[in-house]
Parts: sequence; C-alpha cells; structure tokens
Amino acid sequence: MSRQKRRIIFYFLTVIFLIVGPLIAAYAVGFTFNFSTARFQKTGGIFIKSPTPRLSVFLDGAFVKETGLLAGSALLPDVLPGAHLVRLEKSGFRSWSKTVTVDPTAVTELRNILLVPHPVRAATSTREEMAAGAATTTSAEALTLDSRGRLMAGRGSDSRVLIKNVHSYARAPAGDAIFFVDKNGFFARYDGAAKEIMTIARPGFFLTGGSLRFIAGQKFVAVIDPSGGLFLFDQSAEILSPVAGSVRDVAFDGQEEKMLLGRERDISILWLADNPRQPFQKKGAVEEVISRDWAIRESRWLYKTDGHIIWRDRDGVFLTEIERRGGANTAELVSGAVDELHTFPSLPDAIFFRRGKTFFRIEF
Repeated sequence: MSRQKRRIIFYFLTVIFLIVGPLIAAYAVGFTFNFSTARFQKTGGIFIKSPTPRLSVFLDGAFVKETGLLAGSALLPDVLPGAHLVRLEKSGFRSWSKTVTVDPTAVTELRNILLVPHPVRAATSTREEMAAGAATTTSAEALTLDSRGRLMAGRGSDSRVLIKNVHSYARAPAGDAIFFVDKNGFFARYDGAAKEIMTIARPGFFLTGGSLRFIAGQKFVAVIDPSGGLFLFDQSAEILSPVAGSVRDVAFDGQEEKMLLGRERDISILWLADNPRQPFQKKGAVEEVISRDWAIRESRWLYKTDGHIIWRDRDGVFLTEIERRGGANTAELVSGAVDELHTFPSLPDAIFFRRGKTFFRIEF
C-alpha cells in the first residue's frame, strides 16, 4: 500500500473518530441526540414491575421489549425527558396504560402494575371458604357483653366477669389482648395473660347511637364511633389519636404501612409509615383515590399487591390502583350490584363477593 493511500485511510479514520467518539462518550454518560431539536440531551429511564410475567411493553405506541419470564420487570433506558405513554399488553388480559413523566438522569419507577384478566372469571364459593380466610389465632374462649356492660368469658355456668362497665370491645387478632371502650369513654386494653387493664386515653368518642367498631391489626387499632369519627391507636407508641370524620369503614394493608379510609362517596389512603419508593409519600399523608357522585358501599385491599383497592357501588365491583401519577387505572370486575365484598390477607389472590344467596370467588 502506497504512502498516499495510507495517509488517506489515516485521515478518514481520524475524521470518523472525531465524529463518532463524542457520540459514544455522550451516550456513555447518559446523553442522546434529539433529532427534533438537533442537540444532545440528558436521558432518563422507566422501570416497570408487575406480578404478571411476559408483558409486551410499548413506549409512545412503539413496541420496546417484553418483561421477564419469572418476574414481570423491565428497564427502559435512554428515554428522553418529558411525558411518555407506557402501555402493557398480554393475551388474555386487558391492556394497561399510563402517561409518565421522565426527568433527566432519573429513573421513573412503575411498580405494582396489575393486568386484569379478560374476561374476568368468577367461580362459585361458600361462606365457609370465606370464613376460613378470616380465621385468626385468637383464643377460642367465647366473649359476650351482657346488658349491664359486663364482658363475660366462657359459656353458661362456667362464664366469668373479665371487665365491667364496657361499652364496646374487640379482641386482638392474636394473643389474649382485648381492646375496649368503657361507658365513660375511656379507651383501654385488657391483658389476658397478666389479668391487667391499662387505661390509655379518653379522646372524645361519640357513644350514643350504637357500638363502636374496632379494626385491630398487629401494629395499630382503628376505632370508628357511631358518628363516623375515626381514631387510631399506635400500639408501639401507646398513643391514641383522632384521624378523620364521616368514615364508614377502614382496612389496613398487609404490612400495616397504609390504611384505607372509606366514606360515603370517596376512598382515601392514609400513610402510616414513610414510603421509601416512588412517589415517596410521607407518614401521615392522605391521598384521595376514588370519588363518586353516588354511594360507595364497600372498599377493601387487594392483598396480592397492597397497591390496589377493590370497591363496589350500585353498578358493580371495581379494581383501582392507588398510584396517582398519570391517573389511577380502574377496571370493572363484576357488572351489576352485589350484596357483599371481602378480601383477606391469608388469601391475597382472592376476592369474594355475594349476590343474593350465592357466593363467588375471583382469582388473580
């Protein structure tokens, strides 16, 4: 090869290096070339996580990749900053989509994505199957409250007085503890092992019009008085605090990190602990998830993800994700009114509902 040819090749490769080198270096540190603006931009990413594997992922209408075989997760790198439409599809399921905002040098995380089967299949069930899901390890000794406000343990001639002057009570889900409110409005705990009563607070319960309702977890106890006043007892801190009014029902998620607040026409989430994952909620934050112009009759957690709510109204049974960024997806599970709705931490994949005298079960 002549010297002139070698010189031409050298200059050609030098030009290529000067052009391509900066492109490679820019790409390596997170830049990409935006042809619409004709300049380099810092990029971000989108991380997707779903319990359903092998999902087809589309970004702004274009197919990108499939999620994993064992875990439905995928990372979309080198995404230009701004709003993007993410859509997930799989045969036998309804598609899922959400508009997300990507920031430079940051990864936007989309977790707890649940695709709803299509069609949704409901199998007949029984009250006994549902009761098995609600079973706890609480002592089998019977408790009754007599007309004089005495909480009795045992049956018949073997019964004995545990606590006097009781207005309302509930057992802890495990062990021998009993939470109660006396007729003077004091909230207290009875320790069955030590046979001791610990009076905690008198927060101002509304005591007329019926019994108080207790929802007892491992970390917290929620109390709803007949006026809809909600009070929350933190068992580790031994503190009872008023939370909200006009509450119809509540439910703790599986880890007791958040609590569902059901009112007549809306459902909100109260965070009981800091959320270290996006979108990084703070303890004590309240977020409205559902609002309707008509009555919401019941609401429950889907314990499979702890990131979805099951609820029913006059039109049917619905599933709504609590992730609010880009709007919360809602899917109809059952069309038409039903009479009862239940989910249980011990059966996290199941939803039970009753229509008339027949019970049904939906599996996820």
